[in-house]
Amino acid sequence: MQKIIILGSTGSVGRSSLKIINQNKELFDVLGLAAFSNEKLIREQSNKFKNAKTYLESPKNKNYSNKQISKEALYELISSSEVDTVIAAISGSDGLELTYHSIISGKKVLVANKEPLVMAGEFLIDLAKKSNSRIIPIDSEHCSIHQSINNRDIQSVSKITLTCSGGPFHSLPKSKFKYISLRDALKHPIWKMGKKISIDSSTLMNKALEIIEAKYLFEIDQKKIDAIIHPEGIVHSLVTLTDGTVLASMAKPDMKIPILYGLGFPETMNNKTNRIDIQKLSKLTFEKINKNKFPSIDYAYFAINHGQGMPIVLNAANEIAVQSFMDSEILFEDIFKVISKTLNYAVKNNLKLKSVSLDSILNFNHEIKEIASKNLYSFIK
Repeated sequence: MQKIIILGSTGSVGRSSLKIINQNKELFDVLGLAAFSNEKLIREQSNKFKNAKTYLESPKNKNYSNKQISKEALYELISSSEVDTVIAAISGSDGLELTYHSIISGKKVLVANKEPLVMAGEFLIDLAKKSNSRIIPIDSEHCSIHQSINNRDIQSVSKITLTCSGGPFHSLPKSKFKYISLRDALKHPIWKMGKKISIDSSTLMNKALEIIEAKYLFEIDQKKIDAIIHPEGIVHSLVTLTDGTVLASMAKPDMKIPILYGLGFPETMNNKTNRIDIQKLSKLTFEKINKNKFPSIDYAYFAINHGQGMPIVLNAANEIAVQSFMDSEILFEDIFKVISKTLNYAVKNNLKLKSVSLDSILNFNHEIKEIASKNLYSFIK
């Protein structure tokens, strides 16, 4: 029986994971649940999964559960020989530290949040090799790529193409961006997700971060990575081989499918959800991304090519910009300005990651966030 800890159990990925585990009780057991502050939901989850200890980063009621453990105890649980698999689904840069600890503990790590690999991709991949940890992506795009290239020589891959729906505004003129409300930005045309990732999808920053993630996760040159709009959301990636063959990975837009893949890997589990009926697919369309409207893609390549911790700068600036938009401090179109100006500020002031370690990465991330916050209003002028 596979023993599992879920980091981010109250989010959409965590909830979907628990549904799958509940349907396959003979295969899985949950030993740990971690979340930020949703006491009500994590209590319900722990009542259903009796063996699970719980951790809340910021509980309002310190005595909400007799199964609540400290952060140090959570680290110990992750390191325990009892645990086989960790599902890393904590949103944003907050997930880096626990993902790092899961990797150095040699676990199978199912990664749903892209930010740790964006911030520390090469570092984490090297650690995984040393600890014999297996990192399996369970976001739809990277999971589909993993399936296409698993056990294949990466030199036989000439191109990886990530797809995206284009978000709610891919047909909206750029001149209208200033009028976009938070409510509008949260209306993703296909996926039901948390607020932060929904806004990232509306700016295509989600795809920009995925480009960086793909570079490190699959150890492939960024020149071989591209992204394209696919409004139907059926094809999740395309892998072009050196012989000209294109492997298109298709599935319904359902997070339970990549989660099933990760939980079962290297075996294939039975999918009890709805499947694609190929005969009912009326069309599959693909469109080039308008980088004038959505400069996020160019920011990703700039960050990769510049190096020296610039992907950390990109991610930190985006997190501040998105939170500021959610707090009604800036307009939707200002998100791009904050990111661009923060990148420029870092280059102009020669800000860079001084050494490659967890503490250095976390400290640099904090430094950039402070800069973006302090200069927020000057950056949007």
